[in-house]
Amino acid sequence: MKALIRKDFYVIWKQMRIFVLVVLFMSMVNTTFNSVFIVIWCSMLPYTAMAYDERSHWNQLAAMMPYSRRDVVLSKYVLGWLCMAASGLLCLAMQTVIGQFSGNATDVPTLLFSLCLGVISLDITLPAVMHFGVERGRMIFMVVIFGVAIGASFVADRVEKLPDFRLPVVILLPLAVIAATAASIPLSMKLYKVN
Repeated sequence: MKALIRKDFYVIWKQMRIFVLVVLFMSMVNTTFNSVFIVIWCSMLPYTAMAYDERSHWNQLAAMMPYSRRDVVLSKYVLGWLCMAASGLLCLAMQTVIGQFSGNATDVPTLLFSLCLGVISLDITLPAVMHFGVERGRMIFMVVIFGVAIGASFVADRVEKLPDFRLPVVILLPLAVIAATAASIPLSMKLYKVN
């Protein structure tokens, strides 16, 4: 599976170079929107790798190689997790450095919230993309991102207005991430199609 993840990084490296610059630039402004946007954008990088795979018929080649369906599916999840974790760490580092000069505190809870939302959006959309392909699955992805954005703004609004609501969110959101991932991976393996 390491080879599959490495292959995906090589395929999307040109886009990732630009992405790193955008993350650095957006991390300089410590806002909730920037933190959420950066992590959610990172959660879309596996779809870029899958689009290149579809265009080059990689899935057909992978089916003839000693890669199991499990390896191919898990490599996309791990790619998404690695990209989100890297963007979160980069964002955290930039906000910490800039906070030393500006006096603003690093917003760790918002970054953790963003990572949870990114993983949940990946868990919801990846099975559909595995089954329908990137082109048709993109519409499902857009609907899910829209739903996640509305849900996130609703939760953030409640957390601001009701401080007692913060603790249940801190406990329930990671549990929701674990449950969504536990359901999503087997579903993706079942729905995965070699196009």
